[in-house]
Amino acid sequence: MKKLKKALLVYNPKSGNSNIIFNNFDLIVTRLLKKGIIVTFYSINKYNKLCDILANEKYDILILSGGDGTLSRTLSEIYIKNIKFPKVAIFPTGTSNDFGKSLNLGNNINDWIYNILIKEPKYVDFGLINGKKIFLSSYASGLFSKISYNTDKNLKKTIGKVAYYLNGLTELTNIKKFDLKMQIFDGKDYEDIEEKAILFMILNGKSVAGFDEIIYNADVNDEFLHILIVKNIDNPLDISKTFLDLLNNNLMNNDYVRILKIKSCKIKKIEEKIGVSIDGERGRNQDVNIKVISGKLKIFY
Repeated sequence: MKKLKKALLVYNPKSGNSNIIFNNFDLIVTRLLKKGIIVTFYSINKYNKLCDILANEKYDILILSGGDGTLSRTLSEIYIKNIKFPKVAIFPTGTSNDFGKSLNLGNNINDWIYNILIKEPKYVDFGLINGKKIFLSSYASGLFSKISYNTDKNLKKTIGKVAYYLNGLTELTNIKKFDLKMQIFDGKDYEDIEEKAILFMILNGKSVAGFDEIIYNADVNDEFLHILIVKNIDNPLDISKTFLDLLNNNLMNNDYVRILKIKSCKIKKIEEKIGVSIDGERGRNQDVNIKVISGKLKIFY
């Protein structure tokens, strides 16, 4: 008899569309079992208990259900405990799932199960902050960076990513410039950068905060991260144009935008009071050392 594989499905009951998991327990179990995969469900409450389970019990597949913040926090906890990642599948049940969009995981539970049953897992990159915090999609600061964690959860559930756009429009009335100081390494050379900026984002992949394909030539397995810097804008008309370019994925042609391809970077703590977002969750404004990690994490997509 063929040996059965074991999968642990970790889900966040507070994520935007967690009812998808609740309503499809039987479908998930039945379809995976037909392919010889036994599923155990784990509702996130304490991450250290999850790590204890993974340290003491071998699972072939780790299925993570939730938004980008849930995914990155779970993987961060596993990483800092020095536990080898199982093969990972993602059920993107958050309100905004930028990493899932970058991987083209599909739009429903049948697509997500199909990824496990039919596709082979492939390596993906991730960003690592100060040697311990993983981000899968983005690290951002400045304009729009507070949108994800400041947007009302009920509003996000009701109207989805439109809620992010509405919140973003309100931020346009209170733009704050700041001094951005960083050193980047592109794999060959180092460069020191100082800019008066209103926003910067470090992206792994194409999407962030519900905006698709901001950097069209980025990929989650290209072994690079991409930095997008929006310089200070004094002219209100240019501010509106930049926001429209963001909505229309046309930032590559905007004179106020600089895009860099990096292996690592060091960013000085910004002196101005400013928001930081890590995969849509609130972060800290501090000195950070960020680098891309490749060849450690395999995902079904």
